[in-house]
Amino acid sequence: MVWQLNAPQFFAIAIIAFGVVGFLRGWRREVVSLAFALSAVLFLYIGGGTYLAQFLFVYLPRIINFVVTQKAGPKPATPSQAVDLVTALVTFVVIVALGYIVGNKVFEKAKTPGERILGVIPAAITGFAIMLSTLFVGNSLFTLNIQPIQVASIGSYLLVIFVIAIVALVAGLVVSSAKKASAAKK
Repeated sequence: MVWQLNAPQFFAIAIIAFGVVGFLRGWRREVVSLAFALSAVLFLYIGGGTYLAQFLFVYLPRIINFVVTQKAGPKPATPSQAVDLVTALVTFVVIVALGYIVGNKVFEKAKTPGERILGVIPAAITGFAIMLSTLFVGNSLFTLNIQPIQVASIGSYLLVIFVIAIVALVAGLVVSSAKKASAAKK
């Protein structure tokens, strides 16, 4: 039995998962995570994974060889596309994990339901950015048996993110105002 997800199903599952994490962490922590995730996506978009692999596997060994032997050795072969992808994936995971760690260290847990509900917005945007990163779209080496997201249909995905953001914002504001109203009556 083969269970294959199409792009909208996979996208929906990922956004729901990120939204749940955002709800649990709160909006302050999620904004920090969003900044790190967007930085990681931008890093990959400009080819940072390839450049980092080139540095780690070509230039750094040459530098170490020169420091140790005082002679320029032969130039190592350029890293393969698989090495570039693994370097990009590891770098991406490290940057996103660092964002979650920093968010947890800098801000305390969300205390009010409004903070939790508003955490869904940056979490959904984080999930959207990660799902559209170069690791999942247009990558021929890394496949999950999921039909790729069509770049032409990104607008409809943005509409889904916009609707999630509006619903979460309204719900967060309603919960916050209800709590303030009940506190004012006491």
